[in-house]
Amino acid sequence: MRVAMVGNPNVGKTSLLNALTGGNFTVANFPGVTVEKKEGKGVIGGKVVTFVDLPGIYGFETENLDEKVARDYIIREKPDLILNVVNALNLERNLYLTLQLTEFGVPMIIALNMIDEAEKEGIRIDEERLSEILGLPVVKTSAVRGEGIEELKKEILKGGKVPKVFRGSLEEKIELAGRIAREVAKSEKVGVSEIDEAFDEVFMDKHLGIPIFLSIMWMMFVFTYTIAEPFNSLLGKIFDTLASYISGLDGWLFSMLGDGVVAGVGSVLSFIPNIAFLFLALSILELSGYMPRAVYLVDGLMARFGLNGRSIIPLIMGFGCNVPAVLATRSIEDEKVRIATVIINPFMSCSARLPIYVLFAGIFFPKTGSAVIMALYLIGVLIALISALALRKTLLKGESEFIMELPPYMLPSLRELWLMTWVRTKHFIQKAGTVILAMSVVVWYITNYPGGSIESSYAAMLGKALQPLFSPMGWSWELVLALITGFVAKEVVVATIGVLNVDIASVMSPHQAFAFMLFTLLYMPCVATIAAIRAEIGTKWAIFGVLFSFAVAYMVSMIATEVGVWL
Repeated sequence: MRVAMVGNPNVGKTSLLNALTGGNFTVANFPGVTVEKKEGKGVIGGKVVTFVDLPGIYGFETENLDEKVARDYIIREKPDLILNVVNALNLERNLYLTLQLTEFGVPMIIALNMIDEAEKEGIRIDEERLSEILGLPVVKTSAVRGEGIEELKKEILKGGKVPKVFRGSLEEKIELAGRIAREVAKSEKVGVSEIDEAFDEVFMDKHLGIPIFLSIMWMMFVFTYTIAEPFNSLLGKIFDTLASYISGLDGWLFSMLGDGVVAGVGSVLSFIPNIAFLFLALSILELSGYMPRAVYLVDGLMARFGLNGRSIIPLIMGFGCNVPAVLATRSIEDEKVRIATVIINPFMSCSARLPIYVLFAGIFFPKTGSAVIMALYLIGVLIALISALALRKTLLKGESEFIMELPPYMLPSLRELWLMTWVRTKHFIQKAGTVILAMSVVVWYITNYPGGSIESSYAAMLGKALQPLFSPMGWSWELVLALITGFVAKEVVVATIGVLNVDIASVMSPHQAFAFMLFTLLYMPCVATIAAIRAEIGTKWAIFGVLFSFAVAYMVSMIATEVGVWL
């Protein structure tokens, strides 16, 4: 039995998939496209059921990639059942998709998810009346709490029902969804919407909104930098001591383990507190409902640079990792806006760059470190927007529009915060244990062979060969080598400095250090990001993105160096 899970974005489909399969699912791409597919198997009443989590969509009226994939899957693969996951907090918006799904003539079940949150807000939904109107089973669920899952499994075994077909124009379906929602859903809690409106009057104010947003970002970076610093220092000392002890033992193996693996990977892992606190802060903003408002707030600004609101979400995701951020651009309907958003996304400072900033800021700007890091993030955003404007005025001319909905304000649960923070931090740790570990060994090898010393090593040959290119900035060959290895993953810049045991305070001045930080912010994205860009918009644009970002990084860092000399 094959079940297609369909719903709007952020309705809890993945959580429901977890509950139905016990977490037994895999993540891949649909054949021929880069759209992510989650497919899992669960045993219900002795019967194996395959669940396919289709991409989140609002409807089928546009031609964006997510909607095409969902439509093609339902028509061509002919699933036995459609499990329509509906957010009980926003019934009217979700029912619009439900009405469109009835036209496929496939048996359906509605999972009225997040019902616990809806009831907290005083929303009472008559699921029996909703079932009667639509002609299909409706089950109240809370995937996070496990409520209604057993009842949902029973309905899945029954195979659902072919719903009544609701045809009509776009406007007619929107109007009908509103009428149904008003008939079956009642709000019993007085003052909730008024509270949301009161918050919005402050956070969405045309004069105060942007300053408040920047203040919140500022507090986030101060929190990330200041609170994590003691833990960062402690881990750094532990790894340094361990590396020295292991490398002091006889033999090349201990040298590789100490000076290569422990020194390289340890220099990156020591920044786990910074990464974890950054992800925690971002999770709070996302789960509370503030982040979508920040997105909406700056939409007018984005439009001036030739982008739209749909571009903002991938750009904000870029603060975590550029790879999923690039993949998230597939929801942008306008192809030219999508290409522009992909090209500028690597200018958004991903979490992999944070260890570089923390290392250099701690040495060269100990009293103003958080301000310097905040400045780097803002510079990245500014250059991304200027680049977008240049692209949209030249290679990618055109106009674009944007519509989005704002979720209610919510108090995030500790469990949700923990899960979101841990999943993201775990990805960082896994990268340190794979890519960075391998690169640390490579860097150790090229720094020890063929001559037995760094000065006569392959690393020195490579770094010195390319060092003249960076002579305007005055960086040593060791730092140039760190930039080259950072092409694999940005954390490797710190790992390389750790393996080479570079005393950066003695080889560069503060203004050179800031220029170096700017270069690492802007220069070519990591290999994984380039692969994602190539998959999304093609090889030619991927090559253009690499060359464009390198040129921008070189120009900006050279200007920063010259300005620093004058000052």
